[in-house]
Amino acid sequence: MSVKAGGFSLMEMLVALALSGILMLGALRLLPQLQRQNLELQSQLLLREELQQMLSVLEKAVRRAGYCHGSCQGAPLTIQRDCLLVRWDENSNGRWEGPEQGESEWYGYRLRNQRLEMQRGVASCEGGGWESLSDPATLRVSELAFIRRQQQVILTLGGESLRFPGLSATLNSVVSAYNQP
Repeated sequence: MSVKAGGFSLMEMLVALALSGILMLGALRLLPQLQRQNLELQSQLLLREELQQMLSVLEKAVRRAGYCHGSCQGAPLTIQRDCLLVRWDENSNGRWEGPEQGESEWYGYRLRNQRLEMQRGVASCEGGGWESLSDPATLRVSELAFIRRQQQVILTLGGESLRFPGLSATLNSVVSAYNQP
């Protein structure tokens, strides 16, 4: 039997092993970078998703503001810098139940201590007892702005990831306030 028909020589095997070892080392150096990029991308997606959910809550409140199945008194939508106060006739009884009522129809949303907070039954942006809508362990809300232009409200919500401090996102939305006078 000839030598060529018997398979690879020792020298050919050593060269093949050396080349495959170099390729494996290259792949092992690249893998952690790929994993980090994947983790950053997932964190960016999660950040945008959390901001979008909070922005949706604010959009819904602006759309509802001013609804009244009767004759309601007062301002249905008040903007104070980084605070939004809204009223709507949730039970369709023809009036807005005030903050002193158990089922108040006055709502507030504000930025405080880098958190988006919400409270039912408030007439001002001050005071305690507000509930955080954002998770302070994963997200820092850096921006909350409301701009009213006739029948529209422009909402801006920005935040930063605490897991990856360099990751930030800002979302904008223009909402038509149908129930506004």
